[in-house]
Amino acid sequence: MPERNDLMSAPLAFTYRTARSTAITATFCAVVAIESVAVHFAVAVRHPLVAWVLSLASLAAIVWLVRDYRALGRGAVQVGDDALRLGIGRRLDITIPLTSVDRVVKPTFRDLPTPGTNQGRDFLNLTKPSSPNVLIVLGEVLRIPIMLGVHRDARRIALKLDDADAFVRALDERRAKPTA
Repeated sequence: MPERNDLMSAPLAFTYRTARSTAITATFCAVVAIESVAVHFAVAVRHPLVAWVLSLASLAAIVWLVRDYRALGRGAVQVGDDALRLGIGRRLDITIPLTSVDRVVKPTFRDLPTPGTNQGRDFLNLTKPSSPNVLIVLGEVLRIPIMLGVHRDARRIALKLDDADAFVRALDERRAKPTA
């Protein structure tokens, strides 16, 4: 039986329930539903089959929004011994080796890019639209799959976590551990 020191420690989980917004999700769902009805009646006059396809696509979008909202309430970012797993709702699920992380900080306004400028080319807020309280700076640019084959290159990854202080401490501790 391996000694206690040889056993890998369990990944630490950090939730992001506060990153979700009921008001924004409900508003998007309402707008999609209202537009879907208007588009359905406008298109159904000449192309009823197309109208139904568009309406079903809108319904699928609403279902996805609701399921993402629920997944944001159950999901967690995991810090393991050698990797950081970022599973953000139904949006994405990536694993980053801890050796790729240069630093992790609680950002100030100086650490975040100014909206509408080119400062944000290497910046990605995974819990958008929430304001981030954690910034992970990588040593090199990482290609992050967004959806349907679309990728985004990022060197700075922002998150809104429920316990940002504990996450920063845990990630720093795991990165400082010597690898065997």
